[in-house]
Amino acid sequence: MRRMAARFTVLFLLGVLATGVGTLAGVGFSGSIGLETTFAPIPLSSYGIASQLSLGLRVPGFSFDSTTVFDLAGFQSQEFAVAAVVGPVSLANDILFDPSFTRDTLSLDTQIIGIETGLDFILANTGSAQTPSYNLGAVVKFSSTVMAGFSLTTLTGFGATNLVNLLGGVEAPFSHDLLYTFGHIASLFNPVQSLVVTIVPGFYFEEELVRLEIDYSGVLASSTTWFDWTGFSKQVLEFGYQYGAPRIAFLTSLSIDGTFTITALSFILDADISGVRVTSRTRFAAPNPPLPIPVVFSGEGIAVSFDLLGARITTETDFDDSFLFEQEFVALELTVDPVTFSSLSLFDTGAFAHQWVAASISFSGVTLYTRAAFGVLGVSQVVFGFEFEF
Repeated sequence: MRRMAARFTVLFLLGVLATGVGTLAGVGFSGSIGLETTFAPIPLSSYGIASQLSLGLRVPGFSFDSTTVFDLAGFQSQEFAVAAVVGPVSLANDILFDPSFTRDTLSLDTQIIGIETGLDFILANTGSAQTPSYNLGAVVKFSSTVMAGFSLTTLTGFGATNLVNLLGGVEAPFSHDLLYTFGHIASLFNPVQSLVVTIVPGFYFEEELVRLEIDYSGVLASSTTWFDWTGFSKQVLEFGYQYGAPRIAFLTSLSIDGTFTITALSFILDADISGVRVTSRTRFAAPNPPLPIPVVFSGEGIAVSFDLLGARITTETDFDDSFLFEQEFVALELTVDPVTFSSLSLFDTGAFAHQWVAASISFSGVTLYTRAAFGVLGVSQVVFGFEFEF
Protein backbone atom coordinates (compact mmCIF):
# COMPACT_ATOMS: atom_id res chain seq x y z
CA MET A 1 0.00 0.00 0.00
CA ARG A 2 2.84 2.42 0.86
CA ARG A 3 4.56 1.69 -2.48
CA MET A 4 1.30 2.33 -4.32
CA ALA A 5 0.89 5.63 -2.46
CA ALA A 6 4.41 6.69 -3.47
CA ARG A 7 3.79 5.82 -7.14
CA PHE A 8 0.48 7.69 -7.07
CA THR A 9 2.13 10.76 -5.56
CA VAL A 10 4.86 10.84 -8.22
CA LEU A 11 2.34 10.40 -11.05
CA PHE A 12 0.11 13.07 -9.55
CA LEU A 13 2.93 15.61 -9.33
CA LEU A 14 4.08 14.89 -12.89
CA GLY A 15 0.49 15.27 -14.05
CA VAL A 16 0.21 18.60 -12.26
CA LEU A 17 3.42 19.76 -13.94
CA ALA A 18 2.25 18.74 -17.42
CA THR A 19 -1.18 20.27 -16.92
CA GLY A 20 0.31 23.49 -15.53
CA VAL A 21 2.75 23.87 -18.40
CA GLY A 22 -0.02 23.39 -20.96
CA THR A 23 -2.43 25.73 -19.22
CA LEU A 24 -0.02 28.54 -18.34
CA ALA A 25 2.02 28.49 -21.53
CA GLY A 26 2.27 31.98 -22.92
CA VAL A 27 1.05 33.58 -19.67
CA GLY A 28 4.54 33.95 -18.20
CA PHE A 29 5.53 31.75 -15.27
CA SER A 30 8.56 29.96 -13.87
CA GLY A 31 9.07 26.77 -12.01
CA SER A 32 11.40 23.97 -11.08
CA ILE A 33 11.39 20.23 -10.66
CA GLY A 34 14.06 18.22 -8.89
CA LEU A 35 14.83 14.71 -7.79
CA GLU A 36 17.37 13.81 -5.12
CA THR A 37 18.45 10.33 -4.02
CA THR A 38 20.36 9.61 -0.81
CA PHE A 39 22.37 6.45 -0.18
CA ALA A 40 23.48 5.67 3.37
CA PRO A 41 25.09 2.45 4.62
CA ILE A 42 23.31 0.96 7.64
CA PRO A 43 25.56 -0.78 10.22
CA LEU A 44 24.88 -4.51 10.65
CA SER A 45 22.56 -4.33 7.67
CA SER A 46 23.02 -3.32 4.05
CA TYR A 47 22.04 0.18 2.96
CA GLY A 48 19.27 2.72 3.04
CA ILE A 49 17.98 4.63 0.03
CA ALA A 50 15.67 7.64 0.17
CA SER A 51 14.48 9.90 -2.64
CA GLN A 52 13.01 13.39 -2.57
CA LEU A 53 10.93 14.81 -5.39
CA SER A 54 10.49 18.59 -5.44
CA LEU A 55 8.19 20.68 -7.59
CA GLY A 56 7.79 24.44 -7.68
CA LEU A 57 5.62 26.73 -9.79
CA ARG A 58 5.68 30.54 -9.84
CA VAL A 59 3.12 32.91 -11.34
CA PRO A 60 3.13 36.64 -10.58
CA GLY A 61 1.56 36.90 -7.13
CA PHE A 62 1.28 33.12 -6.64
CA SER A 63 3.57 30.19 -5.83
CA PHE A 64 3.15 26.47 -5.29
CA ASP A 65 5.74 24.05 -3.86
CA SER A 66 5.58 20.34 -3.24
CA THR A 67 8.11 18.01 -1.62
CA THR A 68 7.65 14.23 -1.54
CA VAL A 69 9.98 11.83 0.29
CA PHE A 70 9.95 8.07 -0.13
CA ASP A 71 12.37 5.22 0.58
CA LEU A 72 12.56 1.47 0.06
CA ALA A 73 9.56 1.02 2.39
CA GLY A 74 7.44 3.44 0.36
CA PHE A 75 5.91 6.84 1.05
CA GLN A 76 7.44 8.76 3.97
CA SER A 77 6.29 12.38 3.86
CA GLN A 78 4.52 14.97 1.72
CA GLU A 79 4.52 18.74 2.09
CA PHE A 80 2.46 21.24 0.12
CA ALA A 81 3.05 25.00 0.33
CA VAL A 82 0.91 27.63 -1.41
CA ALA A 83 1.42 31.40 -1.18
CA ALA A 84 -0.36 34.36 -2.76
CA VAL A 85 0.21 38.12 -2.64
CA VAL A 86 -2.64 40.57 -3.23
CA GLY A 87 -1.46 44.14 -2.78
CA PRO A 88 -0.18 44.53 0.78
CA VAL A 89 -1.75 41.22 1.88
CA SER A 90 0.08 37.89 1.81
CA LEU A 91 -1.64 34.52 2.26
CA ALA A 92 0.17 31.22 2.76
CA ASN A 93 -0.84 27.67 3.56
CA ASP A 94 1.55 24.84 4.40
CA ILE A 95 0.38 21.24 4.90
CA LEU A 96 2.62 18.38 6.06
CA PHE A 97 1.94 14.63 6.11
CA ASP A 98 4.70 12.68 7.89
CA PRO A 99 3.45 10.11 6.88
CA SER A 100 -0.02 10.80 8.27
CA PHE A 101 -1.39 14.30 8.84
CA THR A 102 1.09 16.27 10.99
CA ARG A 103 0.50 20.00 10.60
CA ASP A 104 -1.48 22.61 8.68
CA THR A 105 -0.37 26.25 8.92
CA LEU A 106 -2.46 29.10 7.55
CA SER A 107 -0.79 32.53 7.55
CA LEU A 108 -2.17 36.00 6.87
CA ASP A 109 0.28 38.93 6.77
CA THR A 110 -0.04 42.60 5.82
CA GLN A 111 2.58 45.32 5.34
CA ILE A 112 1.66 49.00 5.28
CA ILE A 113 4.09 51.93 5.65
CA GLY A 114 6.78 49.97 7.49
CA ILE A 115 4.34 48.18 9.79
CA GLU A 116 3.84 44.44 9.43
CA THR A 117 1.07 42.50 11.14
CA GLY A 118 0.24 38.85 10.82
CA LEU A 119 -1.74 35.94 12.17
CA ASP A 120 -0.83 32.25 11.96
CA PHE A 121 -3.31 29.46 12.66
CA ILE A 122 -1.70 26.04 13.17
CA LEU A 123 -3.58 22.75 13.42
CA ALA A 124 -1.20 20.00 14.52
CA ASN A 125 -1.31 16.37 15.52
CA THR A 126 0.47 16.32 18.88
CA GLY A 127 -0.21 12.61 19.36
CA SER A 128 0.94 9.69 17.24
CA ALA A 129 -0.22 8.03 14.05
CA GLN A 130 -1.92 5.32 16.10
CA THR A 131 -3.43 7.73 18.65
CA PRO A 132 -3.81 11.16 17.04
CA SER A 133 -4.49 14.24 19.13
CA TYR A 134 -5.37 17.39 17.21
CA ASN A 135 -4.71 20.77 18.78
CA LEU A 136 -5.04 24.33 17.49
CA GLY A 137 -2.53 27.10 18.06
CA ALA A 138 -2.28 30.71 16.93
CA VAL A 139 0.49 33.30 16.73
CA VAL A 140 -0.15 37.04 16.52
CA LYS A 141 2.75 38.89 14.83
CA PHE A 142 3.67 42.56 14.80
CA SER A 143 6.80 44.36 13.63
CA SER A 144 7.64 47.98 12.89
CA THR A 145 10.60 49.72 11.25
CA VAL A 146 9.10 53.20 10.97
CA MET A 147 12.12 54.89 12.59
CA ALA A 148 15.44 54.51 10.77
CA GLY A 149 17.75 52.15 12.68
CA PHE A 150 15.05 51.06 15.13
CA SER A 151 12.78 48.03 14.88
CA LEU A 152 10.27 46.36 17.17
CA THR A 153 8.95 42.81 16.84
CA THR A 154 6.39 41.03 19.00
CA LEU A 155 5.09 37.48 18.77
CA THR A 156 2.23 36.22 20.93
CA GLY A 157 1.42 32.52 21.05
CA PHE A 158 -1.82 30.89 22.10
CA GLY A 159 -1.41 27.14 22.36
CA ALA A 160 2.03 27.66 20.77
CA THR A 161 5.58 27.85 22.15
CA ASN A 162 9.11 28.19 20.72
CA LEU A 163 8.02 31.32 18.87
CA VAL A 164 11.64 32.25 18.13
CA ASN A 165 11.50 29.66 15.33
CA LEU A 166 9.42 32.18 13.38
CA LEU A 167 12.53 34.39 13.49
CA GLY A 168 14.75 31.66 12.08
CA GLY A 169 15.56 30.35 15.55
CA VAL A 170 17.83 33.37 16.09
CA GLU A 171 17.81 34.53 19.71
CA ALA A 172 20.49 37.22 19.28
CA PRO A 173 20.17 38.94 15.86
CA PHE A 174 23.43 40.91 15.79
CA SER A 175 25.45 37.97 17.11
CA HIS A 176 23.96 35.90 14.30
CA ASP A 177 25.06 38.48 11.72
CA LEU A 178 28.58 38.90 13.05
CA LEU A 179 29.03 35.12 13.35
CA TYR A 180 28.19 34.65 9.68
CA THR A 181 31.40 32.70 9.00
CA PHE A 182 30.60 30.16 11.73
CA GLY A 183 27.06 29.81 10.39
CA HIS A 184 28.28 29.43 6.82
CA ILE A 185 30.52 26.49 7.75
CA ALA A 186 27.70 24.88 9.74
CA SER A 187 25.29 25.18 6.80
CA LEU A 188 27.62 24.03 4.01
CA PHE A 189 26.61 20.37 4.18
CA ASN A 190 23.71 20.44 6.61
CA PRO A 191 20.21 20.41 5.07
CA VAL A 192 18.10 23.46 5.83
CA GLN A 193 15.77 22.57 8.68
CA SER A 194 12.19 23.78 8.61
CA LEU A 195 11.74 25.55 11.94
CA VAL A 196 8.19 25.58 13.29
CA VAL A 197 6.53 26.56 16.54
CA THR A 198 5.50 23.87 19.00
CA ILE A 199 1.79 23.28 19.48
CA VAL A 200 0.66 22.25 22.96
CA PRO A 201 -2.76 21.09 24.20
CA GLY A 202 -5.19 23.84 25.15
CA PHE A 203 -5.81 27.11 23.36
CA TYR A 204 -4.40 29.37 26.08
CA PHE A 205 -1.75 32.07 26.26
CA GLU A 206 1.61 30.27 26.31
CA GLU A 207 4.39 32.62 25.25
CA GLU A 208 5.19 36.21 24.34
CA LEU A 209 8.40 37.31 22.58
CA VAL A 210 9.36 40.99 22.38
CA ARG A 211 12.43 42.11 20.42
CA LEU A 212 13.86 45.62 20.13
CA GLU A 213 16.79 46.28 17.76
CA ILE A 214 18.92 49.41 17.35
CA ASP A 215 21.41 49.84 14.51
CA TYR A 216 22.16 53.55 14.39
CA SER A 217 25.42 55.50 13.85
CA GLY A 218 27.45 52.35 14.40
CA VAL A 219 25.72 51.40 17.64
CA LEU A 220 24.40 47.82 17.76
CA ALA A 221 21.96 46.90 20.52
CA SER A 222 19.09 44.49 20.94
CA SER A 223 16.84 43.07 23.61
CA THR A 224 14.85 39.86 23.17
CA THR A 225 12.53 39.05 26.05
CA TRP A 226 10.33 36.00 26.63
CA PHE A 227 7.24 35.83 28.84
CA ASP A 228 5.07 32.84 29.66
CA TRP A 229 1.83 32.53 31.63
CA THR A 230 3.79 32.92 34.89
CA GLY A 231 5.55 36.12 33.77
CA PHE A 232 9.14 36.90 32.76
CA SER A 233 11.04 33.78 31.69
CA LYS A 234 14.17 34.78 29.71
CA GLN A 235 16.06 37.68 28.16
CA VAL A 236 18.98 38.02 25.73
CA LEU A 237 20.74 41.41 25.59
CA GLU A 238 23.28 42.60 23.02
CA PHE A 239 25.40 45.73 22.87
CA GLY A 240 28.29 46.64 20.60
CA TYR A 241 29.72 48.99 18.03
CA GLN A 242 30.59 48.74 14.33
CA TYR A 243 33.09 50.93 12.53
CA GLY A 244 33.11 51.76 8.83
CA ALA A 245 35.91 50.86 6.39
CA PRO A 246 37.78 48.72 7.16
CA ARG A 247 34.82 47.19 8.94
CA ILE A 248 35.47 46.25 12.56
CA ALA A 249 32.72 45.30 15.00
CA PHE A 250 32.64 44.09 18.57
CA LEU A 251 29.62 42.85 20.50
CA THR A 252 28.69 41.54 23.93
CA SER A 253 25.76 39.17 24.38
CA LEU A 254 24.21 38.33 27.75
CA SER A 255 21.48 35.78 28.59
CA ILE A 256 19.51 35.66 31.83
CA ASP A 257 16.75 33.31 32.95
CA GLY A 258 13.49 33.85 34.81
CA THR A 259 15.31 34.14 38.15
CA PHE A 260 17.56 36.92 36.76
CA THR A 261 20.53 34.58 36.84
CA ILE A 262 23.19 34.91 34.14
CA THR A 263 23.16 31.73 32.03
CA ALA A 264 25.46 32.72 29.15
CA LEU A 265 27.86 35.49 28.20
CA SER A 266 29.77 35.90 24.94
CA PHE A 267 32.17 38.38 23.38
CA ILE A 268 32.41 38.68 19.60
CA LEU A 269 35.02 40.48 17.51
CA ASP A 270 34.48 40.60 13.74
CA ALA A 271 36.82 42.34 11.29
CA ASP A 272 36.87 42.47 7.49
CA ILE A 273 40.13 43.99 6.26
CA SER A 274 41.23 43.85 2.60
CA GLY A 275 38.95 40.90 1.88
CA VAL A 276 40.07 38.84 4.88
CA ARG A 277 37.35 38.27 7.46
CA VAL A 278 38.38 37.24 10.97
CA THR A 279 35.81 36.46 13.66
CA SER A 280 36.48 35.58 17.29
CA ARG A 281 33.85 34.24 19.68
CA THR A 282 34.54 33.80 23.40
CA ARG A 283 31.83 32.04 25.42
CA PHE A 284 31.06 31.86 29.13
CA ALA A 285 28.28 29.83 30.74
CA ALA A 286 26.78 29.21 34.17
CA PRO A 287 28.91 26.63 36.02
CA ASN A 288 27.55 23.15 36.68
CA PRO A 289 27.64 22.42 39.59
CA PRO A 290 27.08 26.02 40.81
CA LEU A 291 30.10 28.03 41.94
CA PRO A 292 30.41 31.38 43.73
CA ILE A 293 31.13 33.06 40.39
CA PRO A 294 28.17 33.49 37.99
CA VAL A 295 29.84 32.27 34.79
CA VAL A 296 32.95 30.36 33.75
CA PHE A 297 34.83 30.06 30.48
CA SER A 298 33.09 27.53 28.21
CA GLY A 299 34.84 27.81 24.85
CA GLU A 300 36.60 29.86 22.21
CA GLY A 301 36.20 29.88 18.44
CA ILE A 302 38.17 31.65 15.71
CA ALA A 303 37.01 31.73 12.09
CA VAL A 304 38.94 33.08 9.11
CA SER A 305 37.68 33.50 5.54
CA PHE A 306 39.57 34.80 2.50
CA ASP A 307 39.94 34.42 -1.28
CA LEU A 308 42.98 32.75 -2.81
CA LEU A 309 43.47 32.16 -6.55
CA GLY A 310 39.73 32.35 -7.18
CA ALA A 311 38.81 29.97 -4.36
CA ARG A 312 37.16 30.83 -1.07
CA ILE A 313 38.91 29.30 1.93
CA THR A 314 37.25 29.30 5.35
CA THR A 315 38.56 27.84 8.58
CA GLU A 316 37.11 27.49 12.07
CA THR A 317 39.17 26.52 15.11
CA ASP A 318 37.42 25.68 18.40
CA PHE A 319 38.82 25.30 21.90
CA ASP A 320 36.95 23.69 24.81
CA ASP A 321 36.34 24.90 28.36
CA SER A 322 39.82 23.70 29.39
CA PHE A 323 41.51 25.97 26.83
CA LEU A 324 42.49 22.87 24.85
CA PHE A 325 42.10 22.30 21.10
CA GLU A 326 38.72 20.72 20.35
CA GLN A 327 38.17 20.69 16.58
CA GLU A 328 38.94 22.49 13.33
CA PHE A 329 36.98 22.87 10.09
CA VAL A 330 38.62 23.71 6.76
CA ALA A 331 36.30 24.62 3.87
CA LEU A 332 37.20 25.16 0.24
CA GLU A 333 34.74 26.61 -2.30
CA LEU A 334 35.56 27.10 -5.97
CA THR A 335 33.44 28.08 -8.98
CA VAL A 336 34.64 27.79 -12.55
CA ASP A 337 31.54 28.22 -14.67
CA PRO A 338 29.60 26.05 -15.09
CA VAL A 339 31.17 23.85 -12.38
CA THR A 340 31.02 24.48 -8.63
CA PHE A 341 33.07 22.49 -6.12
CA SER A 342 33.17 22.60 -2.32
CA SER A 343 34.72 20.53 0.42
CA LEU A 344 34.72 20.58 4.20
CA SER A 345 37.24 18.75 6.37
CA LEU A 346 36.90 18.16 10.11
CA PHE A 347 39.87 17.51 12.37
CA ASP A 348 39.61 16.76 16.09
CA THR A 349 42.08 15.75 18.78
CA GLY A 350 42.57 12.43 16.98
CA ALA A 351 43.53 14.14 13.68
CA PHE A 352 41.26 13.60 10.67
CA ALA A 353 37.63 12.92 11.64
CA HIS A 354 35.30 13.57 8.69
CA GLN A 355 35.17 14.87 5.14
CA TRP A 356 32.33 16.28 3.02
CA VAL A 357 32.63 17.01 -0.72
CA ALA A 358 30.14 18.36 -3.25
CA ALA A 359 30.17 19.21 -6.95
CA SER A 360 27.58 20.57 -9.35
CA ILE A 361 27.32 21.62 -12.98
CA SER A 362 24.67 23.92 -14.47
CA PHE A 363 23.67 24.32 -18.11
CA SER A 364 20.47 25.31 -19.97
CA GLY A 365 18.46 25.57 -16.73
CA VAL A 366 19.56 22.11 -15.54
CA THR A 367 21.73 21.58 -12.47
CA LEU A 368 23.32 18.19 -11.78
CA TYR A 369 24.90 17.73 -8.37
CA THR A 370 26.37 15.17 -6.04
CA ARG A 371 27.53 15.15 -2.42
CA ALA A 372 29.42 12.62 -0.36
CA ALA A 373 30.43 12.27 3.27
CA PHE A 374 32.97 9.88 4.74
CA GLY A 375 34.99 9.40 7.88
CA VAL A 376 37.66 7.11 9.23
CA LEU A 377 35.19 4.19 9.06
CA GLY A 378 34.33 4.78 5.40
CA VAL A 379 31.51 6.36 3.42
CA SER A 380 28.56 7.54 5.53
CA GLN A 381 26.37 9.15 2.85
CA VAL A 382 26.20 9.74 -0.90
CA VAL A 383 23.66 12.10 -2.50
CA PHE A 384 23.03 12.75 -6.17
CA GLY A 385 20.24 14.60 -7.93
CA PHE A 386 19.18 17.14 -10.48
CA GLU A 387 17.06 20.30 -10.68
CA PHE A 388 15.46 21.73 -13.80
CA GLU A 389 14.32 25.34 -13.83
CA PHE A 390 11.98 26.64 -16.51
